[in-house]
Amino acid sequence: MSVPESNGEALAATFDLSAVPRELGRVEAAEPGPTLICLGGLHGNEPAGVLAIDRVLKQIFRRSEGLRGRLIGLTGNITALAAGRRFVRHDLNRIWRPGRVEQLSALAGPLNDEDQELVELNASLSRILDEAPGRVYLLDLHTISGPGPAFAILDDTLQNREVALDFPVPLVLGLEEKLGGTLASYMTAQGVTVVGFEAGMHDDPTSVDRAASAIWIALDSCGVFEHETRSEVVEARDLLRRQSHCPARIVEVRYRHNVAEGESFEMVPGFASFDPIAAGQEVGTVRGGKVRAPRSGLMLMPLYQDQGNDGFFLVNEVRPAWLPVSAVVRRLGLERFLHLLPGVERDPNRRQTFIVDRRYALWFARQLFHLLGFRQEGKDGPRLTMTRRRDQLL
Repeated sequence: MSVPESNGEALAATFDLSAVPRELGRVEAAEPGPTLICLGGLHGNEPAGVLAIDRVLKQIFRRSEGLRGRLIGLTGNITALAAGRRFVRHDLNRIWRPGRVEQLSALAGPLNDEDQELVELNASLSRILDEAPGRVYLLDLHTISGPGPAFAILDDTLQNREVALDFPVPLVLGLEEKLGGTLASYMTAQGVTVVGFEAGMHDDPTSVDRAASAIWIALDSCGVFEHETRSEVVEARDLLRRQSHCPARIVEVRYRHNVAEGESFEMVPGFASFDPIAAGQEVGTVRGGKVRAPRSGLMLMPLYQDQGNDGFFLVNEVRPAWLPVSAVVRRLGLERFLHLLPGVERDPNRRQTFIVDRRYALWFARQLFHLLGFRQEGKDGPRLTMTRRRDQLL
């Protein structure tokens, strides 16, 4: 059995997106092991993940030997999928804040659109976590509105990195610092190992193939399969390698262009993810003016759709050699000395949080905090709030 090259379009034609269940299916092996959750359609105009999950589940049902643990497929925004829209009222992948999740889950009766989707999806995820006898993994499948290769996104904890590095695609770090309320960050904070996978353009049939390949690789990486015992895993790696054309293996997000409510932002046509961009280059237009890149870097996820407020991102390369160095310094616990650096003070109320005043701190202070496993949580003028990520592998 092999990974199809380009039959995503035919599969989509036979799949009724107007009535997709929350749970697409599950395979449970007799032998205990890890749980892999595959989630598709968190945005309603991104059906490729749902189609890929359905495809892989059918293939495994036909031949389920060599499996241990569980594979569970879930749908994200059912209402928006039926409408073919990114969201109905608000972005389901921007509202996963602990306080809001707790508040909505406590309300009685049905809620409106994405609020109800959040409550139902959270209930499904919570049940899976409660039932899981071992480690839980989440593969969050997405597509984008512009061209470019497939890539992986992760909150840079050691456990997330351990799995993400197994995907033969570019890795994007630091996106969670620019976006609030993502499901990936919410689940990572609960101790789940999470990798986001952007499979390509929304309407490209090969995006389904790439998403299916990501599922096969995740099954292998998470230990649901014995190492590369199935031909689908080998062919999935080969497909992603062949289609992964990018000048950098690991990049970090340095800039996000926000599209304000009601702003008539339009991206200049022709940009693809990982295209080189020069500082000052025109990349878009707004009413009455041009939008220019504030810095040099590589383009990421240019906005070519009518919903969403992420106009584009700019990323810069991170040398792969820094990753093993950062793993070592995290395990050594060197963050306990950070308050000794100029311009750095410990937050008096939170042990794992530091305030960095960039007027006095070393010029590479932000990069140093990233190396030690911290993420930027807030910004007040020159002062940055840096909070420790939760590394389960220490």
